[in-house]
Formats: sequence, C-alpha cells, structure tokens
Amino acid sequence: MNKTITGQQLRRVAIAIALSIGMVSALTVQAAGSDSQIPAAKPNAQIRAMLPENIRASGVLKLATDAHYPPCESFADDNKTLVGWEPDFWNAIGQVLGVKVEAESINFSSLIPGVASKRYDLAMECLTDTKEREKQVTFVDVMHARTAAYTMDQNRKITNDPLSLCGQKVGTQQATTFSASVDKVVNPYCTGNGRSPVENAVFPAADDTLLALYSGRVDFVLNTAMAVGELKKKAPKPIRVVDIPGMPTNFIGIIVPKENTQLADALLAATKALHEQGIYDQIVRKWSLEQLKLDDPGINLAPGQ
Repeated sequence: MNKTITGQQLRRVAIAIALSIGMVSALTVQAAGSDSQIPAAKPNAQIRAMLPENIRASGVLKLATDAHYPPCESFADDNKTLVGWEPDFWNAIGQVLGVKVEAESINFSSLIPGVASKRYDLAMECLTDTKEREKQVTFVDVMHARTAAYTMDQNRKITNDPLSLCGQKVGTQQATTFSASVDKVVNPYCTGNGRSPVENAVFPAADDTLLALYSGRVDFVLNTAMAVGELKKKAPKPIRVVDIPGMPTNFIGIIVPKENTQLADALLAATKALHEQGIYDQIVRKWSLEQLKLDDPGINLAPGQ
C-alpha cells in the first residue's frame, strides 16, 4: 500500500540525510586511513621531488571537498571522518608523495574559487572537467563520469528515450555540470525535435534537489551515475535510475591552481604510480566503480567545446 508522505516527514528525511552525510560547512576533517582491504601505497622519492618546494617543506596538502556526495565522499557515523572512493584515493596519493592530506568540507560552489585563490592546494569532489572550468583551474583527470536521470519508481513517463524528458521539470544543483547540461544538451534536443523544453529548477544543494523529487515538485533530477546505490538506500520511497542516451560522458579529477603545473605534474605521476601498484584498481573495485575507471589519466582532458 502506498502511503502519502507528509511535509513533516519530508523534513525529517531531509534532516536525516543531512546528518547521515554530514551537512557541515567549513569543517576541517581527517579522512579515514586506508581501508584494511587496500594496502598502503609505496612512497616514491622521485615523485615527491616533483612537488613544489613549499609543500615538500610543510609536508601537507590542503584539500577542499564537499562531503555530500557518496560514494565520492561523505561523513562517517562520527560526523568527522571522511569516507568514499576519493578519500581512499587522496590518502593513497599522500602515501606516494610522503605528505599528509588535510581535508576541509566546504560548500560546493566555493571549491573552484578556493583553489583558484590558492586558499587550498587542491580540491576533489567528483568534479567534472570542462573547458570553461579549465579557464580557472587545472584538472588532473582520474575517472570517467556519466550523468543519469533519477525519478520516482512509479513515474513511467520518463524512459530511455531522451524526448521523454521534454516538457518535464528537472531539479539540478547550482554550479554543477548537471544544470549546464539541461541548457546545452537536453533543451536544444527537445526544441530541435519540436518538443517543449525542460523546466530547470536550480537548487543550492544536492539534498534540496532530492527533497524536491521526493515531494513531487520536480519530475526527475540529474546526478552522477556513481550515486545510484547510495540514493536508493536513502530514498523514502523507491526511485529508479534512467540512462539517457546522449547525456555527456566526461572526466572527473583533482583541481589545482591553474598556474601550478608543478603540482599537477606531481599528482599525475602519483596517480600513475597508483595504477602501477594496483592500488587504483583496488579502490575502484571497493566502491563498485569499475565501469568508470580511467586507465590513462591525464591533465585537462575535457573535450573541446
């Protein structure tokens, strides 16, 4: 029997989600140590020597993230420890480089400005590489990214046909490539086929888009395909993921200040070392991301626009 969810219940769901993934701004946290399933990466003195002198001297990499995106990263039950494939990855990078990675959770929209202004040495948050973003920062791309549509299970209007999105209302988070893809990919396709465009409701946080979906204020949301398992676990009602042909397949990676090519080269070398040591594949398998792994990491791999 289907039950109607009240506004009070939705607020409880929002609070539970916020607490479970640690909706905390400007909180300095320590990422979890390497999981027992993943051996420590071997340090490499030659790659460490590639780091900028100030980082070698301090022995610290200051990293910004937004801990709202499992399985990329989120807070553990203690609301302090970061867990996810990216914390596992940056811990391993630190081991190769022989430095400590100090992670701070901030708002998503502050990640690129924080790195561009050099407040942080780098940022990771399943950030999609685009040519527009490359004007502000440099990407060290380490994984593929795929966009998917999420809708309530009983909503059968949305199918694998991209035209089924036309005339519907989507929820996206501001400053993300998901929001941009509505204007650049979905709506041109709709109008080009004589259909009504998608109405894009933009929200400040990812959790707000999900709450809008659960309450029926939007018909679907766009999010990373990586998140399907976590979103299904936390949803108050069954949801389903719909793979839409034509949605962008991109690269995601580490961002560093645009002019800091020395740090970018060191991070790329450390990433390749993790591939050679088999650590990268173990992290990918742990988080069930085999279909998105990038065998040939590189710098600024976004396709031309």
